Amino acid sequence: MCFGFCNDPTPSSGKSRTDRLGIVPAPSKCVVAKHYWELRAWQAVVTFKEGIYDLIEREPLATDFKLRDQLRESVASAQSHIAEGFGRFDPLDNARFVKMARASMLECHNHLGDAVDRKLITEETRRNHLQSWEVALKEIGGWLDYLQSPEAKQNAERIRQQRADRWRARSQRNSKPKRNTER
Repeated sequence: MCFGFCNDPTPSSGKSRTDRLGIVPAPSKCVVAKHYWELRAWQAVVTFKEGIYDLIEREPLATDFKLRDQLRESVASAQSHIAEGFGRFDPLDNARFVKMARASMLECHNHLGDAVDRKLITEETRRNHLQSWEVALKEIGGWLDYLQSPEAKQNAERIRQQRADRWRARSQRNSKPKRNTER
């Protein structure tokens, strides 16, 4: 179970459901995400990142190279940290990377405020981008809460045990001597 943190593109009705951000909401119980891109936190960060990328390609941010690069790096690292954390099977190790993703999102928030202060974007533009920022931060927070829960630890231990059992069963099948049927 993933408790709404991954996507099942075919709910019980068989039809795909998409919310206003283009993210398929997960049912309350689904198979654990097999890929980082199935995580709603990662998807929400991608949505925010795409908006930031569009923003920094336009004047006057496009010519403020330092701020443009800071915005690009902070939003890209948020997405990367979620993916890297997913590669760590231990929930608490994964959570460490999700905390870094959250920090990168906060850094991006700060850079947007700086862009307003320097009159490179309007407050309205910043608020528009902060709507998807808030969605992403909420998804990151939910994923982090789950990863730090006893349930995540139990699920990880259960999956480790299942993998060990499958490995043992394969090893036993492969170690049985083969009978020579040719005579």
